[in-house]
Amino acid sequence: MIREYSKRVFLCVAGLALYGFGNVFSVKAGEVGTNAWNTLALGISGTTAVSFGTATMLISCVIILIDIVGRGKLGFGTLLNFLLIPAFSDLFLALLADFPAAPNMVWGMVYTLCAQLVLSFALVLYMKPALGCGPRDTLMVILGRKMPKAPIGLVKFLLEAAALAVGALLGAPFGLGSVAVLVLQASMFQFACWVCRYEPRNVEHENFLDTVKRWKKK
Repeated sequence: MIREYSKRVFLCVAGLALYGFGNVFSVKAGEVGTNAWNTLALGISGTTAVSFGTATMLISCVIILIDIVGRGKLGFGTLLNFLLIPAFSDLFLALLADFPAAPNMVWGMVYTLCAQLVLSFALVLYMKPALGCGPRDTLMVILGRKMPKAPIGLVKFLLEAAALAVGALLGAPFGLGSVAVLVLQASMFQFACWVCRYEPRNVEHENFLDTVKRWKKK
């Protein structure tokens, strides 16, 4: 049991560390790296009195409620996602502070491509241990099970396209970069799942209670 969970936690943390590293490219890409969820948060922030950070938190809370209603599994992997992605992102941004930002739109697109490739493999790595996903990834799995014949990349695309559309309607900045990131996120995630022979819908994640019960039976 100890060896099993040590391996699973290690893979989960490694995936989250890789995700933090991938975020460096997103930040260095500048405006080209804007994603759908940030667009939605900017839209909410621009039409209300709340800050961008508060808007992001409110979106997460709403998604968690949807996950619970949809019987999504939120577990220790979800908690690690919440705690470690910001920490690893800050760490790699500090370590790579001298890494040059994209000087123009072309290089911005190159950075964005690299970012989405790294982030997609990071998602697969941290989801594989089945300890629970982040709220948005859990929602993607829930919707994927409602659409079993659709490629998981298409499910991710539709979910984030909806977030992007609402954000744009609320007045958030919207342009070629936003569309490019949306398409790359979905296609790169589909590619990573294909390479790793991983289908998120076929994995039964452990929620907090499942994990505690397993350790009590040890």
